[in-house]
Amino acid sequence: MDAVDIADRPDVAPELRLVPHAFRRTFGRSAAGVWYAPGVLRLLGGAVRVPGKWGAIVAGDRRDDGLLELVSVNRPTERALVPSDEVPAWALPVRGAGGGATLMCSVDLPQGSGLSAGLALRAAVGLALRELAGVAFEEEPVVPLDLPGQRLLVVDTRVRRVEPQVERPWAGDTADLGAALTAYHAAQDSDPEQDVVVRAALEAGARGASLLVDPPGRPAVALVDADLVPAVKRAITGAAELPPRYLTISTAP
Repeated sequence: MDAVDIADRPDVAPELRLVPHAFRRTFGRSAAGVWYAPGVLRLLGGAVRVPGKWGAIVAGDRRDDGLLELVSVNRPTERALVPSDEVPAWALPVRGAGGGATLMCSVDLPQGSGLSAGLALRAAVGLALRELAGVAFEEEPVVPLDLPGQRLLVVDTRVRRVEPQVERPWAGDTADLGAALTAYHAAQDSDPEQDVVVRAALEAGARGASLLVDPPGRPAVALVDADLVPAVKRAITGAAELPPRYLTISTAP
């Protein structure tokens, strides 16, 4: 009996079937597998890493020439071949990857929105290459928080800049996450849009807030009691020049 294509398996979540379906439609054959990696919220310069439910999915199969071919569900006309001198912007996070595979990719977060979409894509590709081509890949550890009744409000200011944002490492205490976030922000060279978010969030009752470094964006994050999330969002939206986009992450394990 022939194996059922991943794209047609009812026991697989719909969002995971979509990408192998796109692979089959594009290449005329079934994908050998599908891999997922979550976006990671890097708090305090990476001292605390929290997984989000949004991330990257890739589906594909092995190729024998050692090249990595990438196609994006989001940008189907911008194909990437690695290594190559011309890699489209969406594929830059994996331009140094090695191993032979053809992969269809889907990232459900824009780069720079705060959850390290580029790192999620690189992780998902790394998982695929580890299984398809035997390439070594070490996953970045993430730590679920245990702060019941609180939320991490990720704020995409929708500002994108090509200039890099330098990040000073954090060596302070993380026991009081809210206080640590605010102290971390004060120690960084933030952009005005990030300062506006942090100030508005704190004035509206957030336990703490700081910038996030996720190029090319200028996002921010606030630690907020769950019942205050709507009020904090209203305060930030009222203070910001551009209407921000929000993601809310639970801090319960």
